[in-house]
Amino acid sequence: MLLLCCLLQMADQSCKDLVKEAAKIIYIVHDEVKDKAFELELSWVGDVTNGRHEMVPKDIVVEAEKFAKESMEESDDSDEEDL
Repeated sequence: MLLLCCLLQMADQSCKDLVKEAAKIIYIVHDEVKDKAFELELSWVGDVTNGRHEMVPKDIVVEAEKFAKESMEESDDSDEEDL
């Protein structure tokens, strides 16, 4: 049921918004202590690319990384407030 709910919410979002959410998930699961530094590379297929697999434009990747990092900082701030 949760998966269906998530899929329905995704259907209402733009590809650009979904790229941001994907970047956020990647940053959340990355363990800075155990994992090496990484460079985020994203590609997509959809209406925005006329059904072709292409790399996400750099400006959108930069915006997605900024969104992901800000989301993590907000999460860290709220965790600290709970203490």
